[in-house]
Amino acid sequence: MGAIAPAFAADMPVKAVLKAPPPVITWTGCYIGANVGGGWADKHYVDPLAVPPADLGSHSPRGIVGGGQVGCDYQAGMFLIGVQGMFQGADLNGQHNSVDRFVTHIPWLATATVRLGLVVDPRVVLYVKGGGAWVRDKEDIFDIVTGLREATADVTRSGWIVGFGGEMIAWSGWSIFVEYNYMDFGNRAVTFTNVEIPPVPPTFPLNIRQTVQTLVAGINFRFGPGAVVAKY
Repeated sequence: MGAIAPAFAADMPVKAVLKAPPPVITWTGCYIGANVGGGWADKHYVDPLAVPPADLGSHSPRGIVGGGQVGCDYQAGMFLIGVQGMFQGADLNGQHNSVDRFVTHIPWLATATVRLGLVVDPRVVLYVKGGGAWVRDKEDIFDIVTGLREATADVTRSGWIVGFGGEMIAWSGWSIFVEYNYMDFGNRAVTFTNVEIPPVPPTFPLNIRQTVQTLVAGINFRFGPGAVVAKY
């Protein structure tokens, strides 16, 4: 019996060790996050009341931008489609001297976009985006000799945006991204309020051509039924 037992044990099948399948990564789901970076604008001024219209010069406000974004994505194979809203506080400032000193401060930007992406790796997506954009402009005009403020304007402008970027899953439920955006707000007549004494005329228009560009990095927390988690 002692000789038979070891031989019988050697013939018994060995139970296979079951291993969990590798994690399944999906971009389908919603997210909320934050971003920070830099921005720069181009503004060109023309007096439409002059005959002929007078070129008043241009300047390029620059500074920091930062804020948050929220959106949802749907992945189908290698392709991704999504929608996103982004709001950014800004501190873009610029000025130039012409017949007067023109000063601009941009305090915020907002966008609503559609995002189209290509999943080049389960954890990496490259994308383009486009949609609508809004910018808040605060304009002041100062006498170039006395330094006294002559006129002011505070306006929200609308336009369009195109951009591109890349996003990578860094941890389960978290992703990081880098993104460039170009916003065009066209050539618009902006009404200035005359603050001189006496204010003659009380208001007057200037045509201002404006674009804004941003380069930002950010992080997203992804959640919902298709959040980026390991599935077994």
